[in-house]
Amino acid sequence: MSSTEQRPQVQVQRDRKPVSQGYGKLIAAGVVAIVILILVLQNTKEDWRFHFFFWWFSLPAWLMLVVLLVAGFVIGWLVGMLLRRRKKRELRRRANAV
Repeated sequence: MSSTEQRPQVQVQRDRKPVSQGYGKLIAAGVVAIVILILVLQNTKEDWRFHFFFWWFSLPAWLMLVVLLVAGFVIGWLVGMLLRRRKKRELRRRANAV
């Protein structure tokens, strides 16, 4: 190319999420946290009896709810992490195949 020729200009547009979308997620998380707190506080007086394989045990209802919520959160987080890892690998394979 000679110095008089013009090269095409390339503009890169980045997708930006609206700020309000982040607040929506924060508000939804706050509402869920309040509902969970109300559920736990309303179940402080009862004991629940559980049978797990060969063991029987009794726990306060609020403690069992907290344990189940934490277990659900951890399982959801792990599944999300595995899915993100799988998606990254797939994107790398596609990029290397091109």
